[in-house]
Amino acid sequence: MSMDGRSTRERLERLFPSPSRKSKDNLYHLEREVLGEGAAPDVNLSVKERLERLVAVTKARPVRAEPREAPGPAPSLTEVLEGEEVENDLGSFYSVDRVFPLSHYQGRMKLERLRGVSREAFSMLSRDDDGVEIDLERALFLDTETTGLAGGSGTCAFLVGLGWVEDDSFLVRQLFMRDYGEEPAMLHALGELMARFDILVSYNGKTFDIPLLESRFVLARRPLSFERMLHFDLLHPARSLWKARIESCRLMELEYRLLGLERDEDVPGHLIPELYFRFVRSGDPSRMHAVFHHNRHDILSLAALTVCASDLLDEDHVPDDPLDDVSLGRLFERSSRPERSMRHYSRALAGGIEGAPRRRTLEAVADQHKRRGDIEQARTIWRELSDGDGSVSLEGIRARHELAMLYEHHDGDFGGALALCDDALTRLEDNYELPLSFRVKWRDAFEHRKKRLQRRQRKGD
Repeated sequence: MSMDGRSTRERLERLFPSPSRKSKDNLYHLEREVLGEGAAPDVNLSVKERLERLVAVTKARPVRAEPREAPGPAPSLTEVLEGEEVENDLGSFYSVDRVFPLSHYQGRMKLERLRGVSREAFSMLSRDDDGVEIDLERALFLDTETTGLAGGSGTCAFLVGLGWVEDDSFLVRQLFMRDYGEEPAMLHALGELMARFDILVSYNGKTFDIPLLESRFVLARRPLSFERMLHFDLLHPARSLWKARIESCRLMELEYRLLGLERDEDVPGHLIPELYFRFVRSGDPSRMHAVFHHNRHDILSLAALTVCASDLLDEDHVPDDPLDDVSLGRLFERSSRPERSMRHYSRALAGGIEGAPRRRTLEAVADQHKRRGDIEQARTIWRELSDGDGSVSLEGIRARHELAMLYEHHDGDFGGALALCDDALTRLEDNYELPLSFRVKWRDAFEHRKKRLQRRQRKGD
């Protein structure tokens, strides 16, 4: 017993209450909170019964919902997109216009340059067989946003972006169907607008946009007013001009690499159909602003990149990258302009290109020397291709065949030609990095030439 009259056990319990005692105290405070300050525990009830009583009292009381702020009304389409409703004989749709002065820069490219594009260069890019010179001031730039990327009769273009030069400005007009029922009216307006222009400029439009629009016009029983238009699809010349340097020729990749333009807050293209479906279901246009922004920049970049492409064909233009010279050399070679082709090939080689691009360029230059009758210059290049690191490359194997023909027909050196054939066959047999089709083709060619050489040797003996 301590001096204050309490036992050691009582003092310890006061300092360190047992769990059961602490739980009872907590239950007592909970009862007072739920039942009121004056409520006292019923000693005749067990702990379980006391808890059940608390649960029953709590359930019987009405639940007071926390006040919520009422959602405000969705903004109107006009508030989000400053445009206007357009009506015609087939109904109505929504149209948004944005006017850009020709002094506007899309990345590094000034839109005013659309007026300085060489008609001859543009015609060559379009591979127009009739040699028609195309005026970009009579061109309509087009890009669509659709309900899906798979195509088919169920896919439609809910937004059609159009751009053209008008006076001292570049006008972007976006035709938008707010619901599926507005498609006929939108297509009618689109057909009337397209009839004002001579040429259509798109990016992958020959594969996607135009076939889709054609099917929608047919389903809506509208005349195809754009059938007469020349169609310039920038995707195909873009691959010819830049694929050697820029592996991906997606529009946004070209924007970044050629125009120095990066879209920081752009909506990804694959999300656009879902944003439109949400708008149709809810009527809330808040997210559609991002879709219109995306489409508008596609139109502006399409115009700017068209100027970039035509600039490369300017005779006084020197590309920043020698790989562009390689691409230009091929383009002029296909266009039967060997002088311009050789100029670009030579500049590319002087620029220090290496690896496969160098081998392909050397091969092209050797072929041109052969066509001109410059046999010795062609021979020098073929030897470089066959003796260097390219000896097991596609170009190195073909160079051996060219040298074998040269030794046989020009030099009369059957032994040297046979040695080249045997060496090439060994390399074709051992090198599995070369494509199978390539190895089969050239193995047959070398075996045929080897038999021919052996017959000629026997006749000579």
